[in-house]
Amino acid sequence: MEKVVAGGLCAGSAEDNLVVAARARGCARVSAMAAMFRQTPLVVMSRPESGIRSIADLRGKRVAMHCDGIRILEGLLDLHGIRRSELDLVEVTHDLDNLPSRRFDAVQGYAVAEPIELAARGLTVSTFTLWHRKLHPYAQVIFAHEAMLAEHRQHYERFLHASFAGWRACLEDFDQAVASIRRVGAPMVDPEQEIVSLRLVHQLVTGGDAADAIGCIDPERWAGNLSAYRNLGIVPPGTSLTCAFDDSFWPCGSDGAGRSRQARPAVSDVTSAPDSG
Repeated sequence: MEKVVAGGLCAGSAEDNLVVAARARGCARVSAMAAMFRQTPLVVMSRPESGIRSIADLRGKRVAMHCDGIRILEGLLDLHGIRRSELDLVEVTHDLDNLPSRRFDAVQGYAVAEPIELAARGLTVSTFTLWHRKLHPYAQVIFAHEAMLAEHRQHYERFLHASFAGWRACLEDFDQAVASIRRVGAPMVDPEQEIVSLRLVHQLVTGGDAADAIGCIDPERWAGNLSAYRNLGIVPPGTSLTCAFDDSFWPCGSDGAGRSRQARPAVSDVTSAPDSG
């Protein structure tokens, strides 16, 4: 967030609650323009023998959360009528040994990473996703400073078009995607683990909708999250339900049953960009 505001980066990626909080509290005039993941990858992991299958099962348990997920869990506890004092909840940094060492009964994870890595180490974990119909966070929204969005609109349109064309190409050919990943780095030792991860990424990126919906932020869902963040105190009580959301880049909505309508990208259909772009 600080680098984007300072001008060191033209865009950033962060959880929606962090972007909204920065804008609502006057710390940064930033807006989200698209979603990298349309479903949250944040999960709670536990050993199968723990019997933890849902948020209600966390009562009386030792639970470790990261800084990007602890407020979300607090909001979900509230929505389920569970007091924070009913569990031993602590904030931790990433440590893959937190669960195998039995330091905690349940630990926050990223659906496309830690569960796969732990399985490769011989520990298959149970998971449940951190979401509720009244609080369904967007993980990794793409955001930028509002002044930059106004001044360089076409550059951001090209950026989004290229980004999501790349996602579609990736999801259509996992083998080629893994080869591309490994040319620039090896986040997982085993290429087969990366294939498994990409299959999960497919669901997260599309949100279970058509490929045209990639990148889309549903304004109704955004407003619902803002309402929850107001109740949690993440943002001030009078915060607008459209705070930090620029709906002109990737508009979509939902039907009466809560399903996303097919998105029609507002960005230009650019097949190539100038060399100076």
